[in-house]
Amino acid sequence: MQVNRSLQFPLMTDNPRLGWLLKEFRLIVNKSIRIANAGDIRSLGRLCRVAYADFSQDHEVLKQYISSAFQVALSLLKAHRRRLKKGRSSSLPYVRRPILKAGNQSFLLDRVTGRLRVPIRAREYFECTLPLGDWHRTFLNDSEWRIGSLTIVPDKVIVAMTRLAARPYAPRAAIALDTNEDSLDGVFVMGNHSKLITVPFQGVRRIQAVHFRRRRSLARKKRYDQRLARQLLRQEGLRERNRVGQRFHRVSKMLVRVARQCQAAIIVESLTLVGAGGRSRALNRRLSSWPRGEIHRQIEYKAALEGVPIIRVNPRNTSKTCPACGAVRRGRAGKVFMCACGWRMDRQLNAGLNILRTAVASNEALARAVRFQPGALREVV
Repeated sequence: MQVNRSLQFPLMTDNPRLGWLLKEFRLIVNKSIRIANAGDIRSLGRLCRVAYADFSQDHEVLKQYISSAFQVALSLLKAHRRRLKKGRSSSLPYVRRPILKAGNQSFLLDRVTGRLRVPIRAREYFECTLPLGDWHRTFLNDSEWRIGSLTIVPDKVIVAMTRLAARPYAPRAAIALDTNEDSLDGVFVMGNHSKLITVPFQGVRRIQAVHFRRRRSLARKKRYDQRLARQLLRQEGLRERNRVGQRFHRVSKMLVRVARQCQAAIIVESLTLVGAGGRSRALNRRLSSWPRGEIHRQIEYKAALEGVPIIRVNPRNTSKTCPACGAVRRGRAGKVFMCACGWRMDRQLNAGLNILRTAVASNEALARAVRFQPGALREVV
């Protein structure tokens, strides 16, 4: 299994040759999309046979860029066809922003100095020095990380890095977590010892609410100036994503570090929230804007780097099942789960117990490592 990371660098240049290359690559991508869509072309080999010769004559760029443009076009068209297959409305993809995507054999990057050389055409190059920080050097100085593709847009350079994931260890403990808007709630189990845990998201829900109100206010104030409104709303959205992403990085980094120290497996739900909502317009908006997949994505790729095993379970009825007797309630009323057998617990923590119970029942290695006894965690609320 491979793990991918992307290193981003600011690009402060108005080089006309680079600008021409980005626009030319965008043109090739858009033309490839139209050709592949008209001919129902789905493979790179067939698209090369149909369009490569004509593009080589019409565009004076490095020939490897044509194949890269074909790959970008086919990936965009694949997503478009997938949406149509699911019955969703989708227009034919069109790339509006100048872009360049190059394979690792098309450019040179000095891992020590950050010197980047990108060919424009035969015997013509663009060179610049990327500002390397300590975080960038942790990847570039590690020989296990290989340089992948290069993506250039007008204001940034993105270098993809790949390496083999660490081999997962045999778990001796388990951390089962239920994902909620404000926190990760669940249980930590090692041997016969168990403890209820809550990992807060450091105000992510509050941050999203504040930025939503600010965006709504800006949209009303600047409703007669669409250009300025788009600019201000874009800045506000970027600010929100950065603040939320930083807090998720802190939480996921801490969680993976603790799991590594305890030789524990991390158990999470296979969460999609398809069809969630329907109660009110405000709740539907809040659930749709909640970054439900981002925290799981960060936990999974960091766990893969450290060799921490990840177990995903079906979230069905985790908040409505009694972990003591197995009874399933019809609905979810209130913050406290109560069962006829006398079991009482916070609904979110109760879901974490059911996630652990499901994982232990389906994973033999985990069942040998931990002893799950719900009665030891009986809580009077």
